Amino acid sequence: MSKSLCCFAFESLYYKLGLESSLITLDKYKPVDQGDSKLPSKAPLFITWNYKGHLRGCIGTFQPQSLESGVKSFAYSAAFHDPRFPPIKKAEVKDLSVSVTLLDNFEQINDPSNWTIGKHGLRLNMHIDGNYYSGTFLPSVAEEQEWDKVSTLWYLLRKADYSGVSQKDTLTFFNNGIKKGYIGLERYEGLKDALDNQSFLEYRKSIA
Repeated sequence: MSKSLCCFAFESLYYKLGLESSLITLDKYKPVDQGDSKLPSKAPLFITWNYKGHLRGCIGTFQPQSLESGVKSFAYSAAFHDPRFPPIKKAEVKDLSVSVTLLDNFEQINDPSNWTIGKHGLRLNMHIDGNYYSGTFLPSVAEEQEWDKVSTLWYLLRKADYSGVSQKDTLTFFNNGIKKGYIGLERYEGLKDALDNQSFLEYRKSIA
């Protein structure tokens, strides 16, 4: 996909933490892609930080963003404002890795099994009992967690903070909800690349 976007996410974090006094722009990192396919000018995107291989923050948007401002903004948000985690500290940076996922090909689906593990992400919107629930899993999540489709759908409900259905009844729940109109389920695809801190520093040194 694009190492340059991952580099720029790290660059933005380093600048925000005061580890660098100036911010290298995304264009300066483009040579590290070495002829990879051309990126869109705008896209929905998610930034994920991992610390020693474990999730440390993940935030993004389904609204198309200019890549430079979007990566910068959501690199900050995922690092400092994911409510599941405390803000990332300077001491953690050496053990961080980042992934940038650009989203595309959104399709509403009427069959909750009509998606492919490792290829599709899922986005849930649900109105039930006067409450609204929403959640998403990026395309890589089910495969990384070694979930089957039913488990993924059940965990998606849990991520949306809905616990009113058992795992064995998950498919029936989704089928009924989609049929009656209180569940909206989308599948989508993503272009993803990842980079660890040491690789970022080597790239940065090569262009500085």
